[in-house]
This record gives sequence, C-alpha cells and structure tokens, in this order.
Amino acid sequence: MGLRPGARSMRSNPNGQPILTGYQPDIDGLRAVAVLAVILYHAGLVWIPGGFVGVDVFFVISGYVITRGLLREAAGGGIGLAAFYARRIRRILPALTATLAVTSLAAWWILLPPQFEDYAGSAAASALSVANLYFWRASGYFDAAALYRPLLHTWSLSVEEQFYLVLPVSLLLALRLRLRPLLWPFALAALLSLGLSLYAGRAAPTANFYLLPTRAWELLAGTLLAMAPPARTMPAPALRRIAGLAGLALILAPSLLYTEATPFPGAGALPPCLGTALLIRLGEGQGPRGAATRLLAAPPLVAIGLISYSAYLVHWPLIVLGRIALMRDFTTPETVAVIGATLLLAALSYRFIERPFRHPPSPARRMRPVFAGGLLATLVMAGLGWAGATSGGLPGRFPDFRLRPVAGSETWNHRTCFLFADQSWQAWDPEGCVRTRAKDGLVLLWGDSFAAHYVPGLIRHADRLPGRLVQYTAAGCRPVLGTNSHVLPHCRAFNDNALALIRRLGIRDVVLAARWGAQRDRALPERLRETVAQVMALGARIHVVGQSPEFPLDPAFLAYHQRRDPPEDAGRWRPVEGLHLNHALRAALPAGAAFVDPAAALCAGGTCPFARGETFFYADTGHLSSAGAALAVERFLEAGLFAPPRSAAALP
Repeated sequence: MGLRPGARSMRSNPNGQPILTGYQPDIDGLRAVAVLAVILYHAGLVWIPGGFVGVDVFFVISGYVITRGLLREAAGGGIGLAAFYARRIRRILPALTATLAVTSLAAWWILLPPQFEDYAGSAAASALSVANLYFWRASGYFDAAALYRPLLHTWSLSVEEQFYLVLPVSLLLALRLRLRPLLWPFALAALLSLGLSLYAGRAAPTANFYLLPTRAWELLAGTLLAMAPPARTMPAPALRRIAGLAGLALILAPSLLYTEATPFPGAGALPPCLGTALLIRLGEGQGPRGAATRLLAAPPLVAIGLISYSAYLVHWPLIVLGRIALMRDFTTPETVAVIGATLLLAALSYRFIERPFRHPPSPARRMRPVFAGGLLATLVMAGLGWAGATSGGLPGRFPDFRLRPVAGSETWNHRTCFLFADQSWQAWDPEGCVRTRAKDGLVLLWGDSFAAHYVPGLIRHADRLPGRLVQYTAAGCRPVLGTNSHVLPHCRAFNDNALALIRRLGIRDVVLAARWGAQRDRALPERLRETVAQVMALGARIHVVGQSPEFPLDPAFLAYHQRRDPPEDAGRWRPVEGLHLNHALRAALPAGAAFVDPAAALCAGGTCPFARGETFFYADTGHLSSAGAALAVERFLEAGLFAPPRSAAALP
C-alpha cells in the first residue's frame, strides 16, 4: 500500500509506542531495486542470476507498509476492515485487470490452442488471487515450461493478497484480546513459518516456493519491523553508513551470486529479507541520512519505485509473448527495448490507471461501488479464463492446427529406471534397468531426463555399444556430485549412489548427459570436472554428452508456423541460446574423457532439425522423440562417442 508524500510525524501505536507516519522516499527506492532485479533477471542478463530475490524484498516492504498503515488506523480509533479491503481493491485490481485484459488480447492472437488453454487457466487463477496454487500444481518456477507462461509472475501477487486477507483480521483480534506486547504472536507466527520453510525446502520444495505458509515469514518480517519500538538513540553516523552499505550488500550480493541451484527460499531468503529490513529501519530514523538511504531516496530510483507495481505486472507478459511471437530469444538490442517498453508502459499505467483509482475524488470513495466494481472485474476475468481453459484454448481461432502424440518418453521406464522427484535412489531397479542384452560389460547412462531421452536411440543401436546399457536416470538430476538442488533434494543422494553403483557392478563405460544449462550455475564446469575425475579414478571410461538443442516452441508449433514454407526449408529452426555452454564443458574435462557436442553433430548453418516430413525428432521443446534419439545416437557414434580416448598429449 503506497503512502502519499508529506511531512513525517509521530503517533502512538496501541502499545503506547510512537509510530512513524508520512512518506519515506527510500522505501520507493527499495521497490526500484527489487523490481529492477526481477526485470533484469527475467530478461536473461547473465550477470544477475539471482535477481529473483527482488520478490523477497517486495514481501518485506509490503508487510511493513501494510502493517504501519493498520497500526496508524488503530491509533486513530480502530481498524476498519471494509475500508482496508476497499483500499486494497483500488490499489491492486485496476492495474491487474488492465494487464490481464491486454495480455489476454495479445495471447488470443499469438498463442496456439494448447498454449492458450494453459494461459486461460492461469488468467482465471490470477484474477481470483490463487495463481500461486495454480502454478504450484502445474510446474516449478525454474522449469523450462515456465519461460513460456505469461502470467507466472502473478504467483507473488496472490501470496500477498492471501496475506492481506489474514493480517488485518489477526491484528484486530490481537488488539481486542489486548495481547501485550503486540509483536509476540506475530513473531511466533514468523518463526513457525520460517521453520516450515526450512523443512519444506527438502520435503516439498515447489510448495515451499509458492505457498503462503512458507512465505509468510518474509511478509511478517516487515510486520514485526512496523511493530518494533523506535530506537531510543540513533547510531553514530559512521555506524549508520556501514549498516546501510551492509543492507544493500545483503540484497545485491544474492542478486549477483545466487543461481537457480541455490536452495531457496528458507535460509537463502534470509539475507535479502534482513537487508531490506535493515535499510527500512535506517530510513525511519531522524537526522542525517547515511549513504545507502540517500541513494535509495534519489529521484531516479524513487520514480521507478513509484511505478514498480505496474512494471512488475507488465514486464513478464512482454518478455514471454515477445519470445513466443519471435520464436527465439531476444537479441541484446531487443532486450534493451523490452526493458524500456516495460518502464514506459508502467509509467502510463501508473499515471492513467493506478493513480486515478487509488486517489479518487472524495465522492468516489464510497465502499459499495468499489466492492461491486472489484467483484465484477474479478468475475469477468475469471469467467473469460474459465471459458478459454474449458474450451481447449479456443481451437476455432486456428482450425487447421492439430496436436498429435510423439513417441519417446514411454521407453524411459518411468519410476523404475527414470525416477521422479518423490522417489529416492532405492526405487531404482538394478535388474530391470539393464536395457540391452547379449554383450559383455556394462555401459552406465547417468543423468536427468536429457539423458533418458537417448534411451530409445541407444537401444536401437545396441549392437554398436561397448556393453549392455544400464539406465540410471532421475528427473532434474544432473550427474554432478556434491550439488544440492532445492527443487529436487533427492538428487544429491541419487548422484552419490552412482559411484557405489559403478564400483559394485564393475562398470567400464559411463555416459554422462543432462540438460546442463537448466540452471545458471557458473560453477558447473568445475563441478563436472571433479565428478569426471572421481569416476575415472574408479577405472571407468567417461563419455560426456553436452547440451542438446532446445527450441523456443514445441515441434508441432514450429511445424505449424512453417506449414507454408518450401519443403527444403521446413523442419529446421534456430535453437535457443545455451549451446555455447558446450565449449566450457569440453574445456573443463580432464585428459582422457571423451566429449560429444550435440550441436556439432546435429546442427548446421545455425539451425537444427526438429522434423523430417511428418516425423518429429522432438517430443517437446527439448526432449528427443524415439526417432530423434535414433538419429542423435547414430550421429554421436559417428562422432566417436565410444571411440578410444585420446592421450593427454593429443588434446588441444
């Protein structure tokens, strides 16, 4: 909830302690830092791989501002729940409804039926403030599919709205029960939420990311800050400067150093949340400002902070729909243009939508029309979303589009040789996962689904393998030792067991394959090198298959867009960025380890085949079909997948 600019003053809270009223420009500066981190991260800038922590900064700010407003009301005579929710409707709903409406029109023109079906379901969930529940059930935040969901970012808005349903009632109840000191029950709730988040980080990581019970502690951190008594004395100017810079560092360091492999939220969210709380606290104080507070109060940051809500709303639909429309990643100039368009649209939204609804003339402040208008807008957007989802994505828009199944993953032996996130390595079947016969020796295929998708091809070319194929694969588990995955916590034990498996079965050849670029993990090449060295120390030969091509859309969508192209041009498309990672992986391998670059084996002229005639080589944006796996393995064998390793002297 925003605060109008004005003179700062003090008022007593229900505990008899003074509370601040008025406007803190440095809070808008913090909002700017948060929204810029998120936008730059979503735009794909590699130097800010942890920009997702901007959402956590927003959570702390929201908890603080909302609680401070409620305490101010309580000090002035009592909390009016109807008035509070009317303000929330005026603050949140107009810009959200406008964004949903414009995004839905664009999606109607751009998205093919399966894409629009998913979009429509998420639009209905966003309108009803349950988007976090929708995406929790549908995917993880860092999944490849998430890159093409235009409303994924609304999960955080739903978390906040759910918190706003609980906080005023809880605060009103605590006041009527005369609980003293007031912050203790909320501190207990924050500790319970943090403890649940730490537990869920391993037991239910996707739920941990999306759901209010495990995120509430971040919002409650702001609540506790608003309830805390003001400092009796201000720290010395030098100490204030150091504390301010430390607060900024606690936000900026995670933004620059965290990756999608960092366990998050839970303990990983503590630094940005503590840094935000520290900066807000420093901004409360009277007297000279420290450097960090002055920086955050600078007019350019304040200006971006004022439009941060609209900027957050519009940035992700622009990015996603732009990628889908272009059917490729943005170039650098296009990325700059998207960021600029985000800020421009946000400024227009703030000027012509947010401000008029947030601060209407006095006669328009009656609550009944606000509730009626909010209910109508919500029902209309939810109803339209429901209609789009239940119709199968309004297929009449593209009557000649057909989606047909593509063979591939049914050969992976799900839950036996390809383990799911809810399974431990003990579920793997040693006998059932020997996939080929009639040869001496064993070849271990170790990795994630991007290793499993080679299984049909390896079976097809079993006679050319140096031994029987043993499939050891698990969803999301890159074959790298010692790496924790907050999304898939079972991966560490799964990977550690691979060494025991190689030793126990006397495996002679090990093939490592994965979606190596799945997370922005700058330490990956070195971790792969260490893994390869440990496997080679067991006497096994190592064959690493690099990152395979991925496309911006499913092959059915690409084929539809190429339906009028000449036959010699159809069936090929430029892959998304990420294949350059193969150079770093190859360079990191120790002498004696073989490496196959799928891009070099499969692609030419900057494009890669995704189909030949009616035969699709991919089952989705990146997983090979059975036909694609057969082609890929054949090319890999020709490229020397199982050829004798070169000596160290022969390496470049």
